[in-house]
Amino acid sequence: MRRLFLALAALALAVPAAVAADLPDRPVRIIVPFVPGGTSDIVARVLAEAASPHLPRGAVVENRSGAGGNIGAAEVARAAADGTTLLQCAFGPCGANPALYASPGYDLLRDFAPVILTGAVRNVMAVRRDLPARTVEEFVALARARPGSVTFGSSGVGASNHLGPELLRAVTGIEMTHVPYRGSGPAITDLIAGRIDVFFDNLPSILPHLRAGSVRALAAVSAARLPELPDVATFAEQGVQGMAIDSWFGFLAPARTPQPAIAALNAAFARALAEPAVRARLAELAVAPLGGTPEEMGAHVRAEVARWADVVRRQGIRAE
Repeated sequence: MRRLFLALAALALAVPAAVAADLPDRPVRIIVPFVPGGTSDIVARVLAEAASPHLPRGAVVENRSGAGGNIGAAEVARAAADGTTLLQCAFGPCGANPALYASPGYDLLRDFAPVILTGAVRNVMAVRRDLPARTVEEFVALARARPGSVTFGSSGVGASNHLGPELLRAVTGIEMTHVPYRGSGPAITDLIAGRIDVFFDNLPSILPHLRAGSVRALAAVSAARLPELPDVATFAEQGVQGMAIDSWFGFLAPARTPQPAIAALNAAFARALAEPAVRARLAELAVAPLGGTPEEMGAHVRAEVARWADVVRRQGIRAE
């Protein structure tokens, strides 16, 4: 048993070395295409720190914000394909933007190689406290009775909290008026004040206001009920299909990055995602850890691009 233990310990120690051998002896740069401080940025920093011991020179996070995430994505698309530059993927640049922008500066499906899905934030349909609708069915009836008078806020064109209501419009045929804001904070302020009717928001930022009773949750925008809001039914449970939307994260590398480097990066971040401290920190952020193979992430990205291209086309949405 002692020999077996020593053999297994030696094998475990050899795995990081084998992983490191497939990557250049330089830090891995993770480009976050948004300003510091948001959930996407925090998740990238948590994983960069946890994966650093499994990479030759660790990982660092750099923010390159602008154009809804397109500036940072375009920088990674042009980077050397050697495994030392990654894009922190999110809903916009890796899902909706290819359809929203005529020239985003990159071709998502041609210019990148998938590495790993890392996590997802669940979303909630919240309404102003005094809206005369207690269920999705009542909300749809209200919107049909007052075409265009129901208003929904967003943190900007192309954000998940913009395309979520647009998807609801597409699947139900209701008409609502879009009120874009510069971020979710101002939209929440106006929802609390009753100046807008609806806001599809990420759970971490809207949850304190739901618990305080200053706004109401009408539906979980997810495949299953949320542990934090167990009494809030999903859209599917309320008779509306196809309304499960996650604000998700993951890493892409430049296209033509060698497969051994992709495998090494996937292994390093998979180890990070398996650490109890990382999972606890993600839970604090209301981020569900994911993981999986590069192929699984590639399939997810292709499905997201197709889904939101259809919504953007049907609803006639443009970001420029």
